[in-house]
Amino acid sequence: SVPVSLLLRSTRDKPLKDIMKEVKATVRPEMDQEEVAYIFRQYNLASTPVVDDAGRLTGMITIDDVVDVIQEEAQEDILALSGVSEAGVNQSVFSAVRARIPWLAVNLITAFLASTVVSLFAPIINQFVALAFLMPVVAGLGGNAGSQALAVSVRAIAERDLEGPLIRRAIRREALTAIINGLMIATMASVVVLAWFHDPRLSFVILIAMSATFTWAGLIGILAPLTIRRLGFDPAVASSVFVLTSIDLMGFFVFLGLASLMLV
Repeated sequence: SVPVSLLLRSTRDKPLKDIMKEVKATVRPEMDQEEVAYIFRQYNLASTPVVDDAGRLTGMITIDDVVDVIQEEAQEDILALSGVSEAGVNQSVFSAVRARIPWLAVNLITAFLASTVVSLFAPIINQFVALAFLMPVVAGLGGNAGSQALAVSVRAIAERDLEGPLIRRAIRREALTAIINGLMIATMASVVVLAWFHDPRLSFVILIAMSATFTWAGLIGILAPLTIRRLGFDPAVASSVFVLTSIDLMGFFVFLGLASLMLV
């Protein structure tokens, strides 16, 4: 390639080959737009040629085109994490329903699955009504922690920041972050429970349950999208429902299981 600014500053007798610069990367017409955006970001390109299999120039892509692609891909990831395949304030009601109902139906099934786990501990819940007050706290905060880890992981996968040795480092970071956050939030929650119900045993149960749930949320928030990607599916689309369901199941099981052991 020959930058225009360099061409204008060169003397007429200077050979073109002396001011030519080697192209850092080229793209093919059939290449996915997300792959093209990654190449631009990787090599800090302002433009790049499009060549065919024989290396012949067929076109050019500029940074303006790539910015639009990056915005489009980011929007798709955000919508997919919410279980929505398309969005728009001007779309018809039927189109909106069709785009949103599939994952809502899946969430309905997983909600009944979580309810089944809770029903296994019905006797202890009937005996200690305070457990019913605290279950949403464990599941809700665990779900928030999992959503944070999932959002970071899905974005990192989209930007190819989770490759090779970086995967282990990211898993360790998310696990450590979840453990620290879990201990801090669980400690605050246990103090509130102790002041509210005046029961040290219940305070200890909420401390352990929330710590375990936060740790699991951080791990599953990064392991689920990595596993789904390895299976050949889009982690942004399929991860959310599995992550949140597993966190609910883990939170309810640990919390109510510990309560059954320590409060009876």
